[in-house]
Amino acid sequence: MENKYGNLLTIMLIVAIVIVVAILGFFGYKVYTSEQTNKKSESLVAEFDKNSEESNKTDNPDNSNNEEDGNQDNDTSLGELLNNFGNNNDNSNSIYQQQGNKDTTYKGYKVIGTISIPSINVEYPILEENTSETLKIAIVAVYPQDDRANAVNKPGNLVLWGHNYKNGTFFSDIGRLTTGAKIYIKDVSGNKLEYQVYNNYETTDSDMTYATRDTKGAKEITLSTCSNESGKRIIVWARET
Repeated sequence: MENKYGNLLTIMLIVAIVIVVAILGFFGYKVYTSEQTNKKSESLVAEFDKNSEESNKTDNPDNSNNEEDGNQDNDTSLGELLNNFGNNNDNSNSIYQQQGNKDTTYKGYKVIGTISIPSINVEYPILEENTSETLKIAIVAVYPQDDRANAVNKPGNLVLWGHNYKNGTFFSDIGRLTTGAKIYIKDVSGNKLEYQVYNNYETTDSDMTYATRDTKGAKEITLSTCSNESGKRIIVWARET
């Protein structure tokens, strides 16, 4: 009887160990994939940053050293990444391809800016084209529907969509943004503007009033992603400071 009881305990212990190992492996894999995605996105943003700065110097040679103090501070960590990435990158195999002075593409899609949200560790390129494929690789501009490339950091409401992978990447954590949280948007000319969150709410996925709202001439951005609840979306409003 004691032997059978001991065997049962042994089996239960083995099953428990297997379950614990499986759980640890699952969470370890999620952490690994999240880190790899973030590292790749940081490299993308860093090289876009380099391209936009070089373009800005070409177009404005007399102002190449006149950076705003705020932008210089915000670019510190990006500058370090840029130096490390640029020194080891062969232009012929660049993850970005520069066309002319300003146009930059990533995986064949036009990049119109970058977004950085330090409080939730977000840093990605913004793509002009809104498709299921572009949403898999970056943040996409959705509104205004016409000439989105020239709407970045301009008066009006620039609407950006990103996936919620529930793992901290892309827009998974924008629901955590509170009033006053800072968002930085950089356009192809190298201009970086600071926006502050002033509204965060959840709505149905059929509600598009956030996209057509009137900013009364102010420069604003709206972030949108799927909620963890089916049929819902998380919406964040921010305006230029």
